[in-house]
Amino acid sequence: MSPPHALLLDLDGTLIDSEMVHAAGLARLCRDRGTPLAPEEALYVIGHGWREIYDHLRLGERLGISVEAVIQGTVAAKEMLFGEGLELPALPGARELLALAREHAIPVAIVTGSARCEFEQALPALGLKPGELAASVCSEDVPRGKPNPDGYLRAAELLAVAPGSCLVIEDSEAGIEAALAAGMRVVASAAGNRPVGSPGHQDQGRAQHHLASLAGLRLADLAAMMG
Repeated sequence: MSPPHALLLDLDGTLIDSEMVHAAGLARLCRDRGTPLAPEEALYVIGHGWREIYDHLRLGERLGISVEAVIQGTVAAKEMLFGEGLELPALPGARELLALAREHAIPVAIVTGSARCEFEQALPALGLKPGELAASVCSEDVPRGKPNPDGYLRAAELLAVAPGSCLVIEDSEAGIEAALAAGMRVVASAAGNRPVGSPGHQDQGRAQHHLASLAGLRLADLAAMMG
């Protein structure tokens, strides 16, 4: 079996341990505007794009601001959390996986439900600078976010690679659903997932392959996952 023609990676919860940071940022924004979120509402952030979050949580109605203002407010709230000591660390094996792809000339795209400003905020944790990836697709780049396939299909288009030749690594139910709908091979990484039964846990059962983490992956492993 040959390696994938492209590696398409989710960001939050797959490459960086950020899902709960995003939830905390949005919760702080809503609290500061006098509209606290219930805990289960804040957890809806996990795996979903900003348009889906904005619509599902009725943030326009509740906060009286645009989706762009919600994004900017959440980014500002997260900066405050970082100033208070909250970190945005890379998950085990994330940097090594990116290096493995570079070594073997496999193009990499990050496909995220986060806004581009959040994507760029996360790059230093991965040792990356804007423009060092072959492609990136953020929430404002597609009309629909995960679980719709738009982001993954857009990434394949940007890389000029057939969807069936792409290997996706995801952590969330919505992301796995999106990649499957795009006709791609899907691997679930459990490193950033919450334990079964805990708030925010993601059911990864529909993925075709499962990893405890990204640590230790080799080219042969990527090839085997295409089978």
